[in-house]
Amino acid sequence: MAAFVMVLAFLQIALACIFGARRAVFGIVLMRSSCDLVFDHIKEMFGSATGPGASVNILVIVIGIASLFAFPLLFASPTVLAFGSFLGAALASMLHGPDPAQGMRLLLTLATYAGVFIVAKTIVRRPDDIAPALHVAAWSSVGPNAFALVGIVSQSFVYDPEGRLESTFTHPNIYAFYLMAVVTILLFLIASTRSHPSAGARLLMTIYIGLCLALLIMTKTRSAWIALSLILATYAVVIDRRWLVLVIAAPFTLLIPDVAERLSDLGSGNIAVGYEQLNSYAWRQLLWTSTLDWMHGNPNLWLGNGLDLYQSYLPQFFERGAYQSGVGPHNALLQIFFEMGAAGIVSFGAIFLALFVELGRNWRDDWPGTLLMGMLGFGFIIICSSDNVLDYLQFQWLFWFALGVACAPSRERRVLASRRMHFHSMKSSPESAVAAPSAR
Repeated sequence: MAAFVMVLAFLQIALACIFGARRAVFGIVLMRSSCDLVFDHIKEMFGSATGPGASVNILVIVIGIASLFAFPLLFASPTVLAFGSFLGAALASMLHGPDPAQGMRLLLTLATYAGVFIVAKTIVRRPDDIAPALHVAAWSSVGPNAFALVGIVSQSFVYDPEGRLESTFTHPNIYAFYLMAVVTILLFLIASTRSHPSAGARLLMTIYIGLCLALLIMTKTRSAWIALSLILATYAVVIDRRWLVLVIAAPFTLLIPDVAERLSDLGSGNIAVGYEQLNSYAWRQLLWTSTLDWMHGNPNLWLGNGLDLYQSYLPQFFERGAYQSGVGPHNALLQIFFEMGAAGIVSFGAIFLALFVELGRNWRDDWPGTLLMGMLGFGFIIICSSDNVLDYLQFQWLFWFALGVACAPSRERRVLASRRMHFHSMKSSPESAVAAPSAR
């Protein structure tokens, strides 16, 4: 399978060279969210831990690196620099840990997130490119949503064992966070001064947001409900008060069985006594407390305990998860601190600080769009505190693509474009290049 993955990656890179990186990236963003079931089926057929998805990851990393060298001023982008420091911390943690090979998969996965962000910044050459790019991102959800609707009607194949809607994704939470990002992107396209939809397009997007909200409820993912509620409330209060109707109607969602069931779960199973079944939040709290207690007794502050090794250490301090496979910390921030130490958590925080700085540069030109994308970043931090977000590739790609596009018209991108144009004019006509500054 490894040889097949490399051959497939080479073919994809060749096609990207022929048709262009822009088309390749749009194709990846449009199709990747619908591919997990197929990729997992192929992996099961061959009994391999690696599948065709790895070839797409390689393609994203290659395009990201190529974009950096094609637009070298991107090295000065605050978010790109912060991403570089985070990947450096991940690499140092991997080499520092007792099993470096175990961390390679996660390191490459994290590199794809940086690659998607970098490529998103480079494919936007002018402000008019922003809306089409985000349309591709938003409508990439059509496949998973259509698949979910068919499954709902037939009452099959789109639910997990607990009856939570997961569609084409491997877990309901991934689908929920994906829908959260899609709704925010659609709100951006409706409200942003860099997007100019017709009245009919606005109506269509509003109706589609309603569908996404209904599907999100069926995922039964509380953290996504909280994060998106904050985004919608901010949109209704600050940007478009007609949406206050949705905020006023929010308490009535308690009449929806799925919502009432998920919230009522929090009222029982809060005490870890004997074999009592804890609710999901109480279980998380016990897990986090056990993790921090173990870290206090086994300090490894600067570089952590090794990249992607949390599950290996779990049996040492958490009896309830010792015999369960695939139990993560359900807290991306805690996972980073445990595995990558202070270097990881500081550099991760630097990514979002830099991201908000880059977004803020567009505030005067587009405060509604800037506010929405900033709230999406804030929502990301919220869900990081309760889930294993580092492994949620489909959601992460959509998130970083949308934020990269929103950051694209930043100052260094415009300077980069002008310098490249000036460089090419000097190559083609030295006389005109000398005269050009005075003309400006």
